[in-house]
Amino acid sequence: MYFFYYFPTGLDVRSRRTPVITYFLASMCVILFILYRYGPVCGAWNLSNLIFLPAAPVLPASLAYVFLHTGWLHLAGNMVYLLIFGSALEDRYGPARFFAIFALSAIAGAWVHAWLVAWLAPRFLVYGVIGASGATSGLLGAFMIRLYYARIEVAYWVFMPLQAVNRAGRRHIPAVIAVACWFAYQGAYASVQYGMDSAGVAYGVHVGGFAAGVLLALLFGSLPAARAEKRLVSARRAFSRSQFFAAQAEYLEYLERRPGDAHVHAETARACMCGGEKGLAGKHYSDAVSGLISTGERGDAEEVLSEAMRAIDGFTLGERLHLDLAYGLERSMKYGPALAAYENFVARYPFSADTPFILLRMAGIHERRMDRSGRAVECYEKLVKYYPEDSWAEYAEGEIWRLGRGRASEKS
Repeated sequence: MYFFYYFPTGLDVRSRRTPVITYFLASMCVILFILYRYGPVCGAWNLSNLIFLPAAPVLPASLAYVFLHTGWLHLAGNMVYLLIFGSALEDRYGPARFFAIFALSAIAGAWVHAWLVAWLAPRFLVYGVIGASGATSGLLGAFMIRLYYARIEVAYWVFMPLQAVNRAGRRHIPAVIAVACWFAYQGAYASVQYGMDSAGVAYGVHVGGFAAGVLLALLFGSLPAARAEKRLVSARRAFSRSQFFAAQAEYLEYLERRPGDAHVHAETARACMCGGEKGLAGKHYSDAVSGLISTGERGDAEEVLSEAMRAIDGFTLGERLHLDLAYGLERSMKYGPALAAYENFVARYPFSADTPFILLRMAGIHERRMDRSGRAVECYEKLVKYYPEDSWAEYAEGEIWRLGRGRASEKS
């Protein structure tokens, strides 16, 4: 007996958004499978009406059939493909176009199967079709175009007792090779199946769905985005291997095509820091923060600012933006980064009208949040010395007297 089994377990590309439609479709498949398998089979609950019949094909059933499955293993296999490949594709295409690929691939797979059966094996026309494999095959087709540069993590088991081989493990395989092998396998089995007396798997559905996914990905103009993201993936791989200058080059190539990607500006800054180019790193940190603010990702912007200040001494942004984020860090009770932001602001913008007030903020954090009254006095003294005409100078003098008296009492 010889046995070889494999299935995908992950990808080496990242996703930023929660794949809401993917999770919804997977949930619907599970719920309808349970109802179909264990529920009553009468009236409105007769889900057999959702089965796609090649002998009498109708458009509603050519989509509805994807939500029914023959058994738990059938369901689990399709859900693995849906969750792994669907999550990555939904992140890149968005919910609407992703659902279009899923639904249209399922429909195309059903009708291609019906046509192939009617042409090559009419005896199979009476066999109904269920399962999400037509739709997931379409996702593989779209994946082949949009994420051709990715690597698929595959778990495998090889059992060859006569050769004393029993091996299992995981490894990354280039997506082009993995998907091409899968398609060749489906095509070979489909051609053989039509000469047999019985059919257990509708391979024609897989072939039709895959072809539809490829065509839809091309129709959605996926290749330019794919070429750009290939640079990004190459940059991340180089960075993970500590090839920082190679990573910088790839990041910069990507940003020429996608200059508004704030998260990648932050990644580029880290690669520049590792390569010793602080000036270039500072520019990309600034672009990252500005981009994140423009897209409403304020929390991420504050984190990038904090990181930049740790990496580059005296790092500051434009006056208004820097102050806005410094106030935000203080409101978020991130007092250490807030102090660093205030200190950098005072050093960079000593003649700003806001600097005296910033010194007051710094003094308040030192005294009330960090129990460092001595540092608070230093801030008040700097305010009185350098900004004696400011409206806060008199208040600062009173605080110096109050804190000085408290420190004298502690010494006595």
